[in-house]
Amino acid sequence: MIESMKKIFALGLAIMALASCNMDFIPSDSMSTSMLKENPSAAIFTTDGIYTLFKDRYEYKGETEDGNYYVRHYFQNTELRGDNVCVSGYSEDPFCFPYTYKDAPTEKNITYFWWMAYKIINAANSNIASIVPGASALSDHLLGENYFLRAIAHFHMVTCFAMPYVCGRDNPGVVLRTNLDNSTTVRESVGKVYDQIVLDLIEAKKYLANGEAERLSKDKNYKGYVTLDAATALLARVYLYMEENDKCLAECNELMAHASKTVTESYDFADYPTHTYDHPETIWCIHHDLDDEIAIANGGASIGSMYLHDEEQGIGWGEHYWSDILIDNFQRYPEDKRFAAYFKMNDVLNDGKVCVSIPFKTKEENDYCASNVIKNLTVNADGSVDFKADGKSYKAVPTIVNTYTEYYVNGIDFVTGKTGANEKTRVFIRPNIGTKGKRASRDYIIYYNTKFNYQNGKAMLHSPVFLRWGEVVLNRAEARAKTNDEQGALDDVNLIRRRAGLTGDAEMTLANYKERGYDSVLDVVLDERRRELCFEGHRCFDQYRNRRALDRRYAGYQPWEVINYDDKRIAMLISIDEITSSGIPQNER
Repeated sequence: MIESMKKIFALGLAIMALASCNMDFIPSDSMSTSMLKENPSAAIFTTDGIYTLFKDRYEYKGETEDGNYYVRHYFQNTELRGDNVCVSGYSEDPFCFPYTYKDAPTEKNITYFWWMAYKIINAANSNIASIVPGASALSDHLLGENYFLRAIAHFHMVTCFAMPYVCGRDNPGVVLRTNLDNSTTVRESVGKVYDQIVLDLIEAKKYLANGEAERLSKDKNYKGYVTLDAATALLARVYLYMEENDKCLAECNELMAHASKTVTESYDFADYPTHTYDHPETIWCIHHDLDDEIAIANGGASIGSMYLHDEEQGIGWGEHYWSDILIDNFQRYPEDKRFAAYFKMNDVLNDGKVCVSIPFKTKEENDYCASNVIKNLTVNADGSVDFKADGKSYKAVPTIVNTYTEYYVNGIDFVTGKTGANEKTRVFIRPNIGTKGKRASRDYIIYYNTKFNYQNGKAMLHSPVFLRWGEVVLNRAEARAKTNDEQGALDDVNLIRRRAGLTGDAEMTLANYKERGYDSVLDVVLDERRRELCFEGHRCFDQYRNRRALDRRYAGYQPWEVINYDDKRIAMLISIDEITSSGIPQNER
């Protein structure tokens, strides 16, 4: 649908010397304001053209690279800064920099990401200046789409390149562009940027209330266009980040008032990742199809290519795995449908034996934590597992921690090397694996993530989702928990749990949540949010906006550390192109 319009859009492009924030050194794809006024119907094509900016590979500094596109950088820059992902080792791909919190402002996952965000913003500004409000229901809807697109691009920039809102409204934000006057470039405050995002989304909602039938006339199930629901859902998220909990509740309740039973209670987990572009769960996604995704031939450039290596199709790098902590979190409830739907394990032998994975500190400069995997072990009658490492005998002992089983080796800290009665190491018991497959011989027991794979049967094809109903429910749950509606918060949590197959005793109640290890209802909400939205770019933001640290002490190529919510490294370094061009101040380190 968008692809055909994109071709028409491309024919009518006017080249404007607009790029980054000064918009003065790389051309932008946008029709001029005068051209749009002369031909109002062109707004359809220019708006559709903005959607392509999220997914297409544009020439940047004289080069076009398969992996250099907005949605890939967004999902890597956000998710890899959390604690759901274990990266297997160093890669030449620049994702290693955000993953280790050692940003490189010269790398394309920052420079292109920043450049394209402001390209999107400028194109939206051009349309906003040119579409006459009230001319028709369809033109109003298009105007609303452009307000939304400007808002979400600013939101991505301020959440990635500035400190969390809860750290202070007066902290340096990002460049704010609300018109076509690019004569000056300054970093506005975090508070001012957020305020403008709210204003834009309120405007978006006003105009998106019109013309939806005309916009979706060809396919009412199509999720690739922004709708009123999308603007409302994003506004709810923004209010949550701003700790405007009553306003977040109002937006969520507005959405849930007309959410169908299918959306809120029924969820085909096995089918969803392959049909995000038309699934009832999706509110808004960036639709990729076979014509768009040139990476499917070799799997080297899609979002899913780093999460999966498909042996049958022979594609995908498979360098990003589930972290040990996330795996154990899911295994508290083996009946959770989400776990089975989103993971693929390499070469499981199913021979009744197990492996033990032991974290240990490397001696490399990065000081990261790897894992020593001992295979072909037998579980004892008491649930313990005996094993040998470095010629010494050890026992992994099952320990009940807040009603859940964890395994510990007592008397030694394998990470620090310390021994003694007070030392212990948490280890991880996994199914036994063989030696076949591309990754099976490595030091990690690989749990592949398949949330970004298998659309149209193609292993590396997917339409990445920015907004969906599961998040709306959990946004409301969080806002309810923070406004002392604890029962309401748990009702929302249980709605999410029931559709994942967690019913009966698996539901959370005011009577049982503390015995399951949670100090508060908010803890319950955030833990459920982690399971529901894992790998979708939420985890680090969820922790930091709640003034919580991020514990990254698990096997992976990241440093063994805890990152506090006010750590200056949270704000990624701004593109060196922008710093050089406009002279705005860089983030502190």
